Amino acid sequence: MNKERIEFLTDAVYAIVMTLLVIEIKVPELHSDEISSAQIWHSIQELSPLFLAYFVSFAVITMYWTSNHALFHFFIKKADRTVMYLNMISLMLISLIPFSAHFLGSYPDRLPAVIFYGGNLILLGLVSLWVFYYVTNREDLRHPDLSRKTMRQAKIRQYLTPAFAVLGLIISPISIPVTLFCFAFPIVFNLIPGTLNFIEKVFRFEI
Repeated sequence: MNKERIEFLTDAVYAIVMTLLVIEIKVPELHSDEISSAQIWHSIQELSPLFLAYFVSFAVITMYWTSNHALFHFFIKKADRTVMYLNMISLMLISLIPFSAHFLGSYPDRLPAVIFYGGNLILLGLVSLWVFYYVTNREDLRHPDLSRKTMRQAKIRQYLTPAFAVLGLIISPISIPVTLFCFAFPIVFNLIPGTLNFIEKVFRFEI
């Protein structure tokens, strides 16, 4: 199985999905002969939940693209048909994020929208974990020179998103803002380089 072809397709899908995120946000249509600047600003302000969902979702997609890139370059030596199928499932779930984001942005204070978005993140995280463990447990597929520290930190990053998404859904009946914070929190650890190394250095223990 050609690993590069899987990567090319993956990059193309991610690029399209990132573009679709902003297409879901429509310019407000104000039907009036005389439209004031205050009315325009007010209409933009009403779109703030959609913009928030857009920015968080763009960061989430960036996080998963970065994780996918690292997986194929640092962990996967050779891909087989199972890796291809699992990657396709991951792309299917990534392609659902524009809808999930628009749903959440349209109904940010409604549990169904929050649960749907969180469910999307959980499924994505579980599929990513599946790919990671499938590859790292196959000597014929994984790179042989992976250090214990690299493996340990990779596992932590893989678990963060689904774990915090589950935590967020548990909290959602109590506080939706805290739930949204839980959805966004793993982005910090997955996108900022050296975060786990910094924590290990400051607290003087191995994560």
